Amino acid sequence: MKVLILSGSNHGFDKSAPLIGDFLGAADDLDISLADSKDALTSSLDRFDVCVFGTGFTHAVRDGDGPVRWEAELSPAQEDALIGFVADGKGLVGVHGTAWNVGERAVSLLGGHANWHPPGSTFTVNIAAGDHPITDGVEDFEVEDEIYMSAWFPQIEILATAEWADKQHPLAWTKSHGAGRVFYTALGHGPDTFTRPNMQKLMTQGVRWAGGN
Repeated sequence: MKVLILSGSNHGFDKSAPLIGDFLGAADDLDISLADSKDALTSSLDRFDVCVFGTGFTHAVRDGDGPVRWEAELSPAQEDALIGFVADGKGLVGVHGTAWNVGERAVSLLGGHANWHPPGSTFTVNIAAGDHPITDGVEDFEVEDEIYMSAWFPQIEILATAEWADKQHPLAWTKSHGAGRVFYTALGHGPDTFTRPNMQKLMTQGVRWAGGN
């Protein structure tokens, strides 16, 4: 299975992407490529079965002391290519900031989004669906990260949650999009998250599932 990890500085994903590439590359059935340029979405995406995307659809811009405004991280052609890639039967693994402050098309693709979270903390990731191929053999684990306050479609299948304010909030889920599959995890604010063995297993099995295996 050919996997493209699209790196980039937005949401600090460039610090996590090489680590993800290392542990995914240790799997005999995964052929990993790491790209830094969004141009890969329009030039070579069709060569892959899965895209791991963590740089997000928007980025924040502040002019001087003015308010923050949000600009598109992808060109219209790049966004079209990524959404079409999944709709045509390929896989997407979205990480953390991919679902942060996004528009209607991205929300429809991912199945949810967020624009607020409490301060980062150490918490337990609770596996909510242990019989799913992505969570098979994955145990609850502790991580220092952010718990996104996500809004989500009822069609998603929630795989993992964490507790904040006496409620469970989804941190990993799946959904279909056209003929393709999407696995999204809100975890991944920094590279330390991806050093946790159970997170590595969750990601590896998420990539395989998204790619149809």
